[in-house]
Amino acid sequence: MSQLKLGFTTILGLLCTAIRVWLRLAARDLAWPIEWNYSGPRGDTVWAIREHAYQDLSVAILWFGLLVLLLVLATWVWAPPNHENERQV
Repeated sequence: MSQLKLGFTTILGLLCTAIRVWLRLAARDLAWPIEWNYSGPRGDTVWAIREHAYQDLSVAILWFGLLVLLLVLATWVWAPPNHENERQV
C-alpha cells in the first residue's frame, strides 16, 4: 500500500474518532431544544430518544474509526519493505 493511501486511511480513522468524541459530548445539545419545559419523566420524551440515538451513532462511528486504524496498522506491520528508493551498490 502506498504512503498516500496509508496517510489517507490514517487521517480517516483519526477523523472518525474525533467526530465520535464530538458527537458523544454534543448529543444532549443536539437533541434537546434550547428552551424546554416538560413535567413528565425525561426518558419518555422524543428529545431523550434522539440523545440516545446520537450516542449510539457515536459508538458506531468509533468502531468504524478504530477498524480503519487497525487495518492501517496491520498493513504497515505486515507489508513487505519498499526497496524502490534504495540504490544498488
